[in-house]
Amino acid sequence: MTAPPPTTFTGFGADAVDFFDGLTADNSRAYWQSHRRTYDDSIAGPMQALADALTPEFGLPKIFRPHRDLRFSPDKRPYHEYTRMGVRPLRATGQPGDGVLFLSLSADGLFLAAGYYEPARDQLERFRTIQDDPGEMRDLDGTLERLASAGFPLDEGRPVKTAPRGWRRDHPRIEFLRRTSLIVSASHAPAPWLATRECLTVIAEGWRTADSWNVWLDSHIGPSLDPTRHNRRRQ
Repeated sequence: MTAPPPTTFTGFGADAVDFFDGLTADNSRAYWQSHRRTYDDSIAGPMQALADALTPEFGLPKIFRPHRDLRFSPDKRPYHEYTRMGVRPLRATGQPGDGVLFLSLSADGLFLAAGYYEPARDQLERFRTIQDDPGEMRDLDGTLERLASAGFPLDEGRPVKTAPRGWRRDHPRIEFLRRTSLIVSASHAPAPWLATRECLTVIAEGWRTADSWNVWLDSHIGPSLDPTRHNRRRQ
């Protein structure tokens, strides 16, 4: 019988990271079933309590399922080797922006991120156009410098190999033009505080800091105007 989730988040279980270490070595149904109690008590229950603790400030996060979608993947590992959640914070209008706050826990520790993970083509084009606007560039650089100094540098993502179509390979800001993901992130190695109330403090403070990147993106880039993308998001 599955234990009820804790009502207050006091950290992940002390064996949560060990669970993911084992899952990485043996990603099988047999491993999952034999360690299911650890997953429920040390990971799934605390994740729900964490979502409840974060909701009043950031909105209701979505906790993603641990099972991988194998229908169209050649990789048949049945489980994600991490637990994760994400939320699109509400703004003063009462509506969420396009930016996402994200976290995951794995054998590597805690990962926090914010931004546009898979921006649409028109959003990327607006971001690239900024690289030729001196005023916008200064604002962008200042925002990224503040975030980097706070521990949230711009993530490299999966850039295009040379230059996007229509842009010069020798453009002075080619490193920005090549980006296909607009994410800032911070990583925390496994440590005892992950199993304490301090974990909530680190996550909440990290999300507050990183959310300034979402605010910048929503102000300067904004939502995609592609109606097909909007329809896919609503499904």
